[in-house]
Amino acid sequence: MLLVVVLAVIYLFIPGRLKIGATTTLNATLPGVSRSLSDTNSWKNFWPAKPLFKIDDQEFLIKGKIFDAFNVDIASDSDTLSSIINLLLISTDSINIDWKSEKITSNNPFKRFVQYRKAIALEKNMKKILEEMKGFMEQAKNIYGFPINRTIVTDSALISTRRVLDHQPTVKDIDDIIQSLKTYIRHHNAAEQNFPMLNVRQLDSSHYEVMMAIPVDRRLPLTNDFAPKFLLKGGNILEAKITGGPYTIEAAFREFENYRSDYKYGTPAIRYQLLVTDRSKEPDTAKWITKIYYPIF
Repeated sequence: MLLVVVLAVIYLFIPGRLKIGATTTLNATLPGVSRSLSDTNSWKNFWPAKPLFKIDDQEFLIKGKIFDAFNVDIASDSDTLSSIINLLLISTDSINIDWKSEKITSNNPFKRFVQYRKAIALEKNMKKILEEMKGFMEQAKNIYGFPINRTIVTDSALISTRRVLDHQPTVKDIDDIIQSLKTYIRHHNAAEQNFPMLNVRQLDSSHYEVMMAIPVDRRLPLTNDFAPKFLLKGGNILEAKITGGPYTIEAAFREFENYRSDYKYGTPAIRYQLLVTDRSKEPDTAKWITKIYYPIF
């Protein structure tokens, strides 16, 4: 009689189709999270167990991405479940992550009970994975590779110059331009207020435009070689501190552009580098410290 009651309870309370899932909300952009999850190497940074893509007796296989949905197969013993992780937009800087799967249970009550217990264990692990993913993805440095700060412009008056070169600018080229600006500033008894600012733009296959400026304490006269410029003091600007040479800096600017695009910021002015390290005195590019900036609105 007791066995009959147990079997009846199993059929009554364990449905023939088990819905398994987990969900969480992230304070991050949908494009940024989607781009990061597309790189399976990034999963190792938040996976809650070792080895990667395994928890207990469950193995997770990231099969592919369709738009902002990721197909994940989950294998346990000889059984494999299909699941899908959907990234759903809430606002520019907030998304919902919804992970769903289903399991058709056996008509055998004992197998059905075992499948039910495994489904509970799987759902617990799905929640654990999303919890770790949330903690990781909510830090911008984990998506873009370095911390990015939104700050305000503090420099206002600049003295600038522009050169066009028939080759990619060298350290000596840049230092020569800096020294010409410093000489001009000293000639007018002005004071430098910050490190030199640099923007390099490739014009065609062999020509590069180098724009250099130094913040100063007042407006300086316009000449054929030097021009006063002004930044909107108090305006919004993205800032990051980078250690490394030209390739590292250019890669950082690409991530800056991703960040700007992900958060849908407009830009009223060109991006630029602030040369903290005197590159003419430091031959090891791995030791260069550069602050990069991107004005936004």
